[in-house]
Order: sequence, then C-alpha cells, then structure tokens
Amino acid sequence: MRHSRAILAIGLIVCPVGLAQADDAPACAEFSWFVARERTAFAAPDLLALESGSALPDSTGALRLKLKPASDVTLPVPSEKAMKPGTFSGFVTATVPATGTYQVTLSDEGWVDVSQDGRTTLKATAHSGKVGCPGIRKSLRFALTPGTVTIEISRAPGPQITLGLLKAK
Repeated sequence: MRHSRAILAIGLIVCPVGLAQADDAPACAEFSWFVARERTAFAAPDLLALESGSALPDSTGALRLKLKPASDVTLPVPSEKAMKPGTFSGFVTATVPATGTYQVTLSDEGWVDVSQDGRTTLKATAHSGKVGCPGIRKSLRFALTPGTVTIEISRAPGPQITLGLLKAK
C-alpha cells in the first residue's frame, strides 16, 4: 500500500509537468512537421557558436551563428532577396554525408538561401514557420546530395541566430 501511494504521488507530480511542457507553446505543434528535436538542440547549454564564414565541424547539427551588419557582408552566392538596411547576414558551410531531405531551421526571422554548387540557390521542397514557438521561427526542407552545402542567412533582425541542419525524419 505504501509503495502504491508513492507511485501515485510521483505520477501526480510528473503528469502536470509533462502536460505543462506540451502546452507551453501550442504554436510549436502547428508546424508542418515536428520541431521538438530542434528545440532541444537549440536549448543545449554547450551549443556551438561560430563566426560567419565558418564550417560546421560535424556534418549536421545545431549552432549559434554570429552575424554581421548586412552592409559589411558579401555572401558567397547572391541571395534571392535584396539586402534590407539595418539587418544582419552571414553564412556557414557544412558537409552533407548522404543524399536525402534536410531541414534548415532558424530560431528567429531571417531569409535562408542554400547552395550546393556555389553559384545558384536551391528551392526549398517545403517550408513551415510559426510565430509564438519559443526558440523556433521557421524550418525549410531541401533535397541535398553528398558534399558541401552553404547556408546563407540574410535579413535577420539581430547579430546572432540559432541555426540547425538536420536530416528530416
């Protein structure tokens, strides 16, 4: 009986916490695909911070990208969107290990351009964005092949942005 009460007490404590986490951001559930993996990666205390122009050391993952005023940045591939005064830009490269669909996810507003040939930008195969999801603003999917990928961020409102490059599930 004492053991049953202990289990019941723990259940009463744990259940509301789990429900609170699920309900803390209803907008996160409104994305076209799950973004829980990205939210977890973006919240990591040891999140990698990189300067614009750096290479992601692992083939995929999450990072905090330090951006520069857009007027001070020359992106390797011309952006699909014109520069907007007062915003920030930057880029990072990564190595895609295998053919597949990959998600580029941003923590905040920003325009994303992705290139694998160093000359042209790829069209996203899908995109989803929501306001009100803590730590996640938009996520785009791209069909990528093995090799180097350049991810460019422009029109960002601040000097840093959290970015994820993860294989879609």
